[in-house]
Amino acid sequence: MAQKKEEFDPAKYSEEENAFFVKHMGESPLAALQSPLPEGVNPVTVEKVLGRTYELEQLKEHKGVTWIGLQRIANACTIFLNERARWRKLAERGSPTFPTMHAWDGKGRPHRGGIGSDSGHVRTYFTEEGERKRFAVSLFDIDEGEFKPPWVKTEEDLPNACIEDVEKGVLQCPLDGWTTNWRPESRQSYNLARARMIKHCKTSKDDRVREFGLKVFG
Repeated sequence: MAQKKEEFDPAKYSEEENAFFVKHMGESPLAALQSPLPEGVNPVTVEKVLGRTYELEQLKEHKGVTWIGLQRIANACTIFLNERARWRKLAERGSPTFPTMHAWDGKGRPHRGGIGSDSGHVRTYFTEEGERKRFAVSLFDIDEGEFKPPWVKTEEDLPNACIEDVEKGVLQCPLDGWTTNWRPESRQSYNLARARMIKHCKTSKDDRVREFGLKVFG
């Protein structure tokens, strides 16, 4: 019988609580709460998180229940703590406090609440390759990964530019094929065609076309 979907999301807890989880991972809440709690650590949160991880370890030992394990939970906490520390350093240089609550265009400019950005609260971080990755980990999905219906195709990376035919004066969106023309001998005509393309991308009902417009035109 498949396990119900259950996650641990370190971004829902304070940095102090995440550090506390790492230090006391594997302990029962009773043991972890014997000493006074550090400032910023809620005893109810400790009871909830350490209680669940302790319970799962007991079920693993006595009932053979398979889950991702204590180390994966501790790793998730550590990733969150490291990212928060990195974001503070970036903020000192002018970056938004929470970079993943913004979409970033091809020129490196942030757009708060843009397509694909975190909404409501921080949920993701950026890998070194620029990939957006969730902080949360599923407690029971060990090797399966995120479920995707077999009829859904994997999305390819967005193109970096429109398709241009300079000889014919045609500018084409590489995603939906929408085209507009300009007179090859006129720079002003080209700029007007580019403005029409920008409007097309930004007003498209296709999310990927709008994302493409944000990436290429800002």
